[in-house]
Amino acid sequence: MRLLLEDLVMPAEIAGERIRYRIDGSKIMKVFLDPKEHNSRELETFSAVYRKLSGKDVVFEYPVTEA
Repeated sequence: MRLLLEDLVMPAEIAGERIRYRIDGSKIMKVFLDPKEHNSRELETFSAVYRKLSGKDVVFEYPVTEA
């Protein structure tokens, strides 16, 4: 799964991953990308392509940094 994610977001780099489990048993995987490759339009595309290839939902985000 990690290799598919890395290939999908290339040339951006994955900065981190989190899986959030909900009370109803569902889960959401969040993938944080390196902020230097910031392009929010691509995030929705990454999610749609990953869902089509793997059948799993994933949310791509850039980490929030406090200044």
